[in-house]
Amino acid sequence: MRFQGYRRRNGAIGIRNIVAVIPCTACINELPKIIAQGIPSALPMGHNLSCSHLGSDLERSTRTLANLAGNPNIYGVVLLGMGCEQMSPERIYQDILKFEKPAELLILRDLGDWNKLAENGKKVAARMSEEAARLERVEAEFGEITLGIKCGGSDTTSGVVSNPVAGIVADRIIQEGGTAIFTETPEILGAEHVLARRAVTKDVADKVFEAARTTERRIDEMGVDLRGSEPTPANIEGGLTTIEEKSLGAIIKAGSAPLQGVLNYGERPSGKGLYFMDGPARTAELLVGTAAAGCHLMIFSMGGGLPSLLPMLPAAPARFPVMPVIKMSGNPDGYEKRKDIIDIYVGSVIEGEETIQQAGERLLREFVQVASGKKQTHFERGTYEEPLLIQIDGPSL
Repeated sequence: MRFQGYRRRNGAIGIRNIVAVIPCTACINELPKIIAQGIPSALPMGHNLSCSHLGSDLERSTRTLANLAGNPNIYGVVLLGMGCEQMSPERIYQDILKFEKPAELLILRDLGDWNKLAENGKKVAARMSEEAARLERVEAEFGEITLGIKCGGSDTTSGVVSNPVAGIVADRIIQEGGTAIFTETPEILGAEHVLARRAVTKDVADKVFEAARTTERRIDEMGVDLRGSEPTPANIEGGLTTIEEKSLGAIIKAGSAPLQGVLNYGERPSGKGLYFMDGPARTAELLVGTAAAGCHLMIFSMGGGLPSLLPMLPAAPARFPVMPVIKMSGNPDGYEKRKDIIDIYVGSVIEGEETIQQAGERLLREFVQVASGKKQTHFERGTYEEPLLIQIDGPSL
């Protein structure tokens, strides 16, 4: 299958054409909004990264920020620094340049004036926006896509309908030579041995087990028994009874391809095929992590119940237009209440109107429409914005 996208200088393909305005520290999160205002395609990308982050959190955050700027859906980057932050603006800038995209670094220390910094930033963003607008979409192969997959608000229909349908799309993209990344380490617990069987090497299998052990140990250290707090009340109300049952349903969304590797949060895969990202279940953090890994688009499998009534996503109330998200639900119960905020409905499988394979083919067609810019997802059309959340493990100052 093919779609229409924007060809980048480094040969990558993008499905959106964004000019990202990114601060190196949350201290100046207001500035990107000032700069982007009124400029077509300019996107302010404030975040939670600050000098209070320590050690591995600081290293992960700076890497994630650079990789996020490198997402193929971003045409160019206006990078903003103060000049006194722990994370070096110059280092982040050099890492962004490796993606061979237009980028410019502006630092408050060098200009000495907030208003001058805003004025210069507007000029750069406007120029990049004009350049991006001159690009035209070209035909691209499915093998050039990196797909993100997540589930949320899970219920009994997730594991039997919507997650398997998502898996069909993941398998198809991988068969065509592309990449699929799924994540949420808390939602493989109890089924990690099933996932590890699909690993291409013992080393990859060991990394699956280590990710699961580390997550459970960190939760234990907080004095919490994960197997008593999962499934969540919403999952239980939807019919799930154990963490194992939830996890078995969750890993089905990754299809049936061999597992090529386990990624750290925000890390880029080294090759093609199926990858698991070691990351939290919180949606807002995972959107950043998967986009930093290079995902063009995410399929989000929704259950029913209260979480499915949210206009955005559970644990991610704000829009994230860097990476379009296709919201899919397989729960027929109360669908009339949700049809205006769900992109594709596959509860028709339960209703006996189509097979899982047929629903998967329909999702593939939806995927092509969204990737080619012929449709916007509900998530993209949202207006509420919040700073991006990058995963933090340790204490902060």
